[in-house]
Amino acid sequence: MELTRYLRVIRQRLWMIVVCPLVAAAAAGIVSYMLPPVYEAHVSLYVRPAQPITSTDPTTAALTSDQVLRTYADWMTQRPILDSVDSELGLGLRYEDLLKKIKVTPQPNTLLLDVAVKDTNPAVARDIANQLVSDFTDTVKRTQAQAAQVSTADNLVVTSPAVLPDRPVSPNKTLNIAVAFAAGLLLAIGLAFLLDYLDQSVKSDEDLTERSGLVAIGHIAYQAAGTGKRGELVTLVDQSPAAEAYKALRTSLLYSTIDQELKEIVITSAGAGEGKSRTAANLAVALAHSGYKTLLIDADFRRPSQHRIFGRIRNVGLTNLIVQDVGEEEAVTPVDSVANLWLLTSGPTPPNPSEMLGSARMRELMDRLRSFFNYVIVDTPPVNAVTDALILAAFANGTIVVVEQGRTTFPALRHAKQMLDRVGARTAGAVMNKVRASAGSYAYTYGYYTTPANGRAASNGSMASEPEPASTQVKTS
Repeated sequence: MELTRYLRVIRQRLWMIVVCPLVAAAAAGIVSYMLPPVYEAHVSLYVRPAQPITSTDPTTAALTSDQVLRTYADWMTQRPILDSVDSELGLGLRYEDLLKKIKVTPQPNTLLLDVAVKDTNPAVARDIANQLVSDFTDTVKRTQAQAAQVSTADNLVVTSPAVLPDRPVSPNKTLNIAVAFAAGLLLAIGLAFLLDYLDQSVKSDEDLTERSGLVAIGHIAYQAAGTGKRGELVTLVDQSPAAEAYKALRTSLLYSTIDQELKEIVITSAGAGEGKSRTAANLAVALAHSGYKTLLIDADFRRPSQHRIFGRIRNVGLTNLIVQDVGEEEAVTPVDSVANLWLLTSGPTPPNPSEMLGSARMRELMDRLRSFFNYVIVDTPPVNAVTDALILAAFANGTIVVVEQGRTTFPALRHAKQMLDRVGARTAGAVMNKVRASAGSYAYTYGYYTTPANGRAASNGSMASEPEPASTQVKTS
């Protein structure tokens, strides 16, 4: 499961994992090519003690020779020596600037000093190295002569004078690009997992079940938004991913409740704008296409939308039936474009939506309507916004929570699930809405398995293996 999660994170952030190292490598390459080349000249200086070290302790002998080398290494970079080099070569450099070009290193387990000088001009690097060793050797001889130690003076022998460097030592373009690419790759991978950790939105079925307790019973493709009739109603007779997704949702719902009574289904969501109304409308259409007599009720008094989806006027609807100022035959109207589908719009917006939905008259009305239809789909407000959905979910046979992939957050979803559980709602599952196209995306695999071998859609958009609808007669009076 963890490996699957890691692969999912990498797949979702693949663009960043690919782009970041490429950008880093490109930037490193550009900078490396813009930097002036730096050349390095080397001189190898042998320090031969005038008197051999006779200590019987090898550790002491090694320490003594090391001390000699370190002393000379430090002495070579003192201001008098470097000022002499600058004067001899006419460099016109400050002591600090010249010091940055020079590095004197005692070679381990030897009596050799390595003098390295870097400069953008290879000839200057060579000349500084040779002049530095020459001036330093003369200085050592003068100093020891003044101390009357000529006979015992250490001998400094140049074993390898500096030559003109034929290639720069920096910038190392290949190394810089490789290091930048590796650093960019590691940074991108780390950033991808950090963003995934900070991102609280629902992204997969596994996360949905593990972190909220809801099981996905349907997946609606992201392209479903903005396609079809009036932008939200999908035509189920075609073989588009959206149409197949709603057919699959219908089949999943029918088979998951084949031994249970599930006639009144509340469609809700944790927050606004997650696609609950569109899901309710298209699920109702899918059920009607299978021959089930279906009623779609818009119980979202605060932000009704079913009248807009189906091109109706909501001057008469659920509100009127609750207050009993119109009859059912006037408020419940068939949808001409979809056989077996009836629509009950919200009607005028009441001043007290929650009280009306929780009234005894509302329960009587729902019981009566359930007896007329195979399925009653109820579009309700979001759970976390108002209590309207909880009132209806408490008495419904089932509740479906619409979850927008990449937008609905787990804290909001868990809160909605807790509220539904608190009122005793029977949650049938969740519908993952606006699923992005990706490898293994469920919303894009239905078409293959639901299309007959001849490539033509099944009659009326229904699946032959679905349960047969009950033979009920619709009464509207």
